[in-house]
Amino acid sequence: MKTFAINYNTGAGDQTVEVDSLDEAKEIAKEGIAYTQQDVTITEMDGIELSRARWYGIEPAEDEDILEAFGGGYYAAWQDSY
Repeated sequence: MKTFAINYNTGAGDQTVEVDSLDEAKEIAKEGIAYTQQDVTITEMDGIELSRARWYGIEPAEDEDILEAFGGGYYAAWQDSY
């Protein structure tokens, strides 16, 4: 098991999860995504960023790979840092 920090970058609602893989942490993070207009990051416990879902405050293009859409904006698919 690995421990990851999920940061919604809002000052509230962040999570620490113990899962088998980064992919599982991404699934949990996706379930917690809300219309915050902030990027969502997943890090190792020492703060090293592993993945980021960027927020864009515009409608996605038809061919855009989106994670979630809210209120005229969207979270792009996860971008891994490694």
